[in-house]
Amino acid sequence: METNLNQTENNLKNPKSKSMRILTVLVVLMGIMIVVGLFVVVYTIASRAIDKSSKGTLRPWTTIVDLAEDAKVNGITADGSKLFVKVDPKNGVSLVLVFDSETGKQIGELKFQPR
Repeated sequence: METNLNQTENNLKNPKSKSMRILTVLVVLMGIMIVVGLFVVVYTIASRAIDKSSKGTLRPWTTIVDLAEDAKVNGITADGSKLFVKVDPKNGVSLVLVFDSETGKQIGELKFQPR
């Protein structure tokens, strides 16, 4: 078997073997796939960042909640798009008021009564 390590410039520019042509095509295709994949990743990151920043442009809201005079707000917690407000009145019936954090509207109420 003969190995020719001294290739001429003409041989390097025009590979004669079929395997070299296939290898060249595969390298070009992989390069294109890398560029397209990188574009998809950058586009996905940018579109998600734009979506999250657009939610921050919502109008501020004010909600007035009528509580008894002896009631005390004992905690506020946010989870996703919900806001939970724990209210402890002195009569023993604890409340958790549930609000939509985007609109400020009350969407639920949990009452805990002692037995």
